[in-house]
Amino acid sequence: MVDAIFREQGEINPVERAYRDLLRQGKPVIRLFSGNPNEHGLHFPGEVLAEAYARYFTQPTYHPDPKGDPAARQAIQDYYAFQGATVSAENILLTSGTSESFFYVFSLLASPGDNILTPNPSYPLFDYIAALARVELRHYPLREDRGWEVDLAELARRIDERTRAIVVISPNNPTGSVVSADQIREIVRIANRHGLAIVSDEVYSEFIYDLPAFPRVNTVSQPHLLFTLNGISKMFALPALKLGWIAVSGAKAQVARAVDALETMADTFLTVHMPIQLALPRLFREGGAFLAQYRAEVRRRRDLAVQLLSRSDRLRFTPPQGGFHLMAAVELEHEMDEEQFVIALMHQAGVFVHPGYFYDYEVGVHIALSFLTHPTALSAGLERIVQFLAAL
Repeated sequence: MVDAIFREQGEINPVERAYRDLLRQGKPVIRLFSGNPNEHGLHFPGEVLAEAYARYFTQPTYHPDPKGDPAARQAIQDYYAFQGATVSAENILLTSGTSESFFYVFSLLASPGDNILTPNPSYPLFDYIAALARVELRHYPLREDRGWEVDLAELARRIDERTRAIVVISPNNPTGSVVSADQIREIVRIANRHGLAIVSDEVYSEFIYDLPAFPRVNTVSQPHLLFTLNGISKMFALPALKLGWIAVSGAKAQVARAVDALETMADTFLTVHMPIQLALPRLFREGGAFLAQYRAEVRRRRDLAVQLLSRSDRLRFTPPQGGFHLMAAVELEHEMDEEQFVIALMHQAGVFVHPGYFYDYEVGVHIALSFLTHPTALSAGLERIVQFLAAL
């Protein structure tokens, strides 16, 4: 919940307050939750980016298209075609990032008083976006005892006459779980039966571990209306350049109405930076080698995290199947709640991880962390966690 992070307007939660107090005292703290690749030494090749941008700065031009530059949208269509998914460039809309994409889609699908289903645990930013769109979020549970798979029965039970869409986040932040093809088919069956749209967040889809392939909603099933969200922030380690997209697919008439409405919204603001739109086709053409190296490095860090955390018999977790994050249950013999544990870990071991309640997951004691962290800091931080638990 939003009030778990800011319990009252203007009041900082105790975890963040403890961190700021340590910084004021000059005490070093290893932060193990950032999902920003640039913070951790992962950068798209500067020379490719500079050459791609040169097209704009050599001959500056601006022809605003609410849906985005046609060549950029064609490059996204080609990307999906290579992945085995069919999406028309005419039904793709560029945005200034996935957060804006969610705001557009929530605003399109729901009126005040309507609700949208999102997984729990999930990223807390959704609460803010839903509040701005005046939409109620209802959480459907991911089953920790089943490797964070979707509880399909509970998902179906949460649907009522004001439900407008089901959000699928795969890979998930913070659990690292990937929704299986069988579960996607069942989610789509439920959505189609109730006349609901599917919103598929695939921002971590290029980072998949221990699976033969990534199950995309639009390759394993046929929703009546599907909004697929992605962008270059995670895919190409370019969070500062703020380019995302919404790809709409499904029944022809529904898709046409949705794209027309999204185009009107986008035309109101025209937020997407023109140089990055023009650069996008080249990023796709020449970014493949970097993406392969980047993916391999993130996989190496994921394996390191799994190896180190597995040394503690106080931690119980499912190795992440994708993305940059994992969530672990902490088994304690002493009376200590989640917040107390995270603050004690910070004060006594100098490691800052997120408590589960930051992600609306309030079941026992859990920690959430990012294994994207540079290997030196990642190793040091995780070893301190293991040692801290052993000393309790």
